[in-house]
Amino acid sequence: MEINIRNVHVETLANLNLQDITEIWNRCWLGYYYNMSYSREHMKVWLELSRVSLEYSTAIYHDRRVVGFTLLAIDKNEGWIAGACIDPAYRNNGLFKILLASQLNLAKSIFLKKIYLEVLEQNYARQAYQAVGFVITRQLNVYRTLNIKECKNEILRIPPVFSTTLEEYFSNRSHSFFSPTWQRRERYLRRYSTYKAFLNDSETAGALLSGDKSGLLLDVWSANLAGAKEILSAILHRTDSVLSLINQPNDWISTALRLYGINPTAIQYEMCVELS
Repeated sequence: MEINIRNVHVETLANLNLQDITEIWNRCWLGYYYNMSYSREHMKVWLELSRVSLEYSTAIYHDRRVVGFTLLAIDKNEGWIAGACIDPAYRNNGLFKILLASQLNLAKSIFLKKIYLEVLEQNYARQAYQAVGFVITRQLNVYRTLNIKECKNEILRIPPVFSTTLEEYFSNRSHSFFSPTWQRRERYLRRYSTYKAFLNDSETAGALLSGDKSGLLLDVWSANLAGAKEILSAILHRTDSVLSLINQPNDWISTALRLYGINPTAIQYEMCVELS
């Protein structure tokens, strides 16, 4: 749809309610590489978990209709784009660049120093991010609902791991030189209501699972290849026949997964812009 750019303006999301935000999210993500549709309750949990600030997130309007958005989460003097999208019917009009520039200006006004985001390798939005100053910092691997039944059968030995406290978990993780992405920072992970933390015997590797029925793998790290094999072997045997893991850097964990014949289903790039 070709539009008149003079009928476009940007506002924050502060005055929109949960129903509005859910509708905008679902409409703008239509046709994406993955199903991104959220229920209203799912959206509520996502906003709270990510600590999205609606006051400092932006929406782009064409006339009176929201046709795009950016959701900004804030952690001290840094920010993270928790979602950014343009309604498919309004793409290819230069709106995304306007939206991003407005979001960065708003972030500068509250003295944020850096903004992070993740973008799929094949997503053309990466060009728009680069146009407003974002640069790639590293590659991230995505493992989405992979069937690991055959892999589990090949891993005969189940090395011992033990349950631990979050304090011990994050203390050992900090010594491993693991550099977490935004959704795997300590403050973010602690917002989950229930969780189970594990370390291997040598305390050189660990994993964090959600404590609900899904047992979702939230975080995994290792200081060396031996530890990666141990923690992954134990976790894969504790998990159902499906593995899901997001934002895993090219590290000992991703190396061990490849050795087990588990390859990423997608590649993302972590990007960052420094704000003056």
